[in-house]
Amino acid sequence: MAKKNYKNKKTKKSKGRNLFHPSPRPYNLAPPTYVAQPVRSMKIRASVTGAALSSATLQYNDLAGFLGVIATSATTSVFICDQFKLVRICAWVPVSTAGTAVSVMLKYVDDPASNTQSGPPRTVQDSSISYDRPAYACLEPPTDNSSIYSQWFDSSLTTGAVVINCNAGAVLDFWFQWILDDIGAPSAGPTLVGATAGIIYHHTITKGGATIVAVPPLNAL
Repeated sequence: MAKKNYKNKKTKKSKGRNLFHPSPRPYNLAPPTYVAQPVRSMKIRASVTGAALSSATLQYNDLAGFLGVIATSATTSVFICDQFKLVRICAWVPVSTAGTAVSVMLKYVDDPASNTQSGPPRTVQDSSISYDRPAYACLEPPTDNSSIYSQWFDSSLTTGAVVINCNAGAVLDFWFQWILDDIGAPSAGPTLVGATAGIIYHHTITKGGATIVAVPPLNAL
């Protein structure tokens, strides 16, 4: 005689009954602590249009405007963050004519103004002459906090951060860590042209005849 299979069979008492889930321990006698202003991450892709970037120095206020501003009128803005950190910047430069070299160079400013420390300095670069491989470079600060570029910076600083050499047509990726400025008053941002109040924009960086503009559909101005 075959044995009956009672596996997964509900009894009359347990059928349709909600299982009891005990409260987690330890018990909270009051609301627990929490981070009121968490660190956020953002990656923004940009393209280089117009002319090549030739030893172009990106300042921290340039980067803060590119990270994001809120238009307060057609011509005025505020930064969405008061402090931020540039975690990484990478660049790809495609070859437009086979056999004609394109190059890219990324480096930290050797002796940034308004600071008593620097380094360790770092410069990365690459070249290509082939359609199947763009010139590529990626720059990020050391992880051991031995460089000022591992630290957070104020959005309104005019201190130089990164120097870039690359051909027009390059694609740049920026990785940021930042804090939404919802404690206190935000700092004044760059001057805008033809903005709509209340809209968040990634402010275009202009260096000489070159522009670094956020890739659509992001709001760029």
